[in-house]
Amino acid sequence: MQTTNLANEMPLLGEISSKQENGKLGFKEKISYGLGDLGSNLMWGIVGSFLLYFYTDVALIPVAATGTLILVARILDSIIDPVIGGFVDRTNTRLGRARPYILFGIIPFAIMLILTFTSPDISTTGKIIYASVTYIIAGLLYSIVNVPYGALMPLMTRSGEEKNQLSSYRMVGMAVGSIIVTALTTPMVNYFGGGNEQKGYLVTTIVFAVLSAMMFLVVYKNCKERYAEPVSAVKEKGSIIQTYKSAFGNAPWVATILFSLLLFIRTGATVSITIYFSLHVLHNPGMISILLPALYVSVLCSAAITPAFLKKFKQRKGNIIAQIIFMIGLAVMPLFEHNMVMFVALWFLANVFGGISSGAVFSMIANSVDYNEWKFNKKAEGTLYAGYSFATKVGMAVGSAVVGYTLALTGYNAENVTAGVSTAINVLFFAIPLVCTVLQIIAISFYKLDAIHPQVVSELEARRSAH
Repeated sequence: MQTTNLANEMPLLGEISSKQENGKLGFKEKISYGLGDLGSNLMWGIVGSFLLYFYTDVALIPVAATGTLILVARILDSIIDPVIGGFVDRTNTRLGRARPYILFGIIPFAIMLILTFTSPDISTTGKIIYASVTYIIAGLLYSIVNVPYGALMPLMTRSGEEKNQLSSYRMVGMAVGSIIVTALTTPMVNYFGGGNEQKGYLVTTIVFAVLSAMMFLVVYKNCKERYAEPVSAVKEKGSIIQTYKSAFGNAPWVATILFSLLLFIRTGATVSITIYFSLHVLHNPGMISILLPALYVSVLCSAAITPAFLKKFKQRKGNIIAQIIFMIGLAVMPLFEHNMVMFVALWFLANVFGGISSGAVFSMIANSVDYNEWKFNKKAEGTLYAGYSFATKVGMAVGSAVVGYTLALTGYNAENVTAGVSTAINVLFFAIPLVCTVLQIIAISFYKLDAIHPQVVSELEARRSAH
């Protein structure tokens, strides 16, 4: 694959790297990086939470067609992310390697998102075609912005401590974005629409899209690429097949991707089953609006303790300890199903520790990039981050599918939920997260980079100063 040149007349990438490589990250740069995840979750959060309802109840697209569309789009998403990552690895401009994709991709993505939540007055077939085109293109543009955004972290710093801090800011952005979308979308639709949901969703999406675009432009402006390879090294990267061969020989990266995949299977299943659990086990619909927001608020608390927690225990040991505490909290919760105060408190506390992994994976991926450069002389930050992006999308889809298929096997019928089905839902609510967490602990056991990462960074710095 040829080197991608978004600005052919611009100076060499290595020139800006040498000028920027010294100095620690400041608060402004850290908070700017976190704004990227806030913006990302504002735009893609409304897709994940409300697009299904918009298609079926607002745009009036048949349910079967909607399900097929979303499934196909997710398959395409999982394929396109590694391709985008490969392009990032081979990009060379004065603006950097990852930042140009953010600059030139965010406005088209915002526009396409708005079009996705637009419902033209056409035939049903026309609506299906329109929805397919806009949603699939929106997903492609999301990857064009989000994969480079994730790949930006190892280009900003090699410090493990600073990566943990950036991960924490990402976690805050992710949680705040999710809370805003889940809490404000429906009131905003009602306010802007005045009873017209088509208008309400359109205006609400415009608001989220404009705010998100502004946030990503802040990321582009304030986040600097200090550790991008010189142009000559980029040209010597070789084929994308060789890049992936090296990636799968990168044991810390493989462990991180498996850990992330299981994390998002757990998350996807938890978000899906919580609604059924609140309705048919707790018999309290109001708990939906307590348990799900509490899940995201707990991530904010996780973000506050993650840097110090991982600084003390490091990635491997810290994640194992955090996941064991999560499992203990979850395992005790069934004893308090008739005491909602204790039940919610345990849920919140368990997810504070369970959420540590959400931030840890970002710095683990970034450290894996350092290891890849050290071992194979290929940084490949785009390709390696694309693996994480793949894990998030596939994991969430698998988690939701597991819940759906299991409910179908139990004979779930919304109009007649039997005691047996309620028992199955109760078991699923606790069993899926516990099983996934056990598998996560096994996966993270193979992440053995903590001990040698300082040596890796030291030797990489020595190589750079020798040139």
